[in-house]
Amino acid sequence: MIIVFSPLQREFIKELFDAQSYEGVSFEWVKQEGMKLFFRISPDDESAVKIAKKVIKASKYGASLNFMVDYESDV
Repeated sequence: MIIVFSPLQREFIKELFDAQSYEGVSFEWVKQEGMKLFFRISPDDESAVKIAKKVIKASKYGASLNFMVDYESDV
């Protein structure tokens, strides 16, 4: 699971990843808690953090968006 922390454009980020695949990693929306967006990933691998950062930075808001991506293992 990855967690995207973003104070702005959360709906945009949700749409960017929900039911999408990038570089062989599938993303599925789980929930939102405040400014945290939770996505289930398949395969569940920490490399998804780099992919998510790359996708957000390449998006139309990426250059000006303040965000952080973290990995949390599904247990």
